[in-house]
Amino acid sequence: MDLVANTPARVSFLRHSGWVGPEDLTDTVNIIGCGAVGSHIALLCAKMGFHKFQIWDADTVEPHNLANQAFDIHHVGMKKVDALTQVLQRFNPQVQVKSHDCFFKAVTDTTKLSGPLVIATDTMSSRSDIYDSFNLNPLVCGVFEVRLAFDYGECHVLDNTNINNCLYWKNTLKSDSEIPEGPCNLRICTTLVQMVSSLTVHNICARYAAQKQDIPWLYKQKTCLSLTNQLRTINPV
Repeated sequence: MDLVANTPARVSFLRHSGWVGPEDLTDTVNIIGCGAVGSHIALLCAKMGFHKFQIWDADTVEPHNLANQAFDIHHVGMKKVDALTQVLQRFNPQVQVKSHDCFFKAVTDTTKLSGPLVIATDTMSSRSDIYDSFNLNPLVCGVFEVRLAFDYGECHVLDNTNINNCLYWKNTLKSDSEIPEGPCNLRICTTLVQMVSSLTVHNICARYAAQKQDIPWLYKQKTCLSLTNQLRTINPV
């Protein structure tokens, strides 16, 4: 019997484990919103070595989601949390996912949070509600939030145990009525989704890499990406 041939394959993270790997990424990644950036952030986190996830979303995978989300044709009609669980475990069977087939509510879900928090919801009002769940919550290990237009994206990273960081972020929120809806067929660009998702996951991993090296890590409160401005990255003070 060929013992090697009958040994289940395991994912190797050798290529980047000198920086950060599964042994450093033992916390649970909490992702609120499993659409464009949420689904890609989850898969990228798994590819970096995270193996525990908690996800929230009440929506279903539709055909128009496939071009910009981490799902494929076989997931159409499935709940996004179920489809994303399948995507993550298809990549790495060792991944564990606790899924919530509902929208996150601070009043009921705050006590479930522990580890880094990713906010990838569709509305500003949902962000306002989520704020109460992470503000000065010592169990949350940093907040990573993404906002997207068709050709412009923002990645917000904050130390949720720092009241000034939290208030700065809260003051950037607008009402849903203040956010103009993009024209038909110009609402989301998958290239920007991939770029912002990658930047977000890199920031999450950089925090753990700094922790691994026992050095301080500076939270980058806001990074902007523009597809129409030579992909320039801007870090406002």
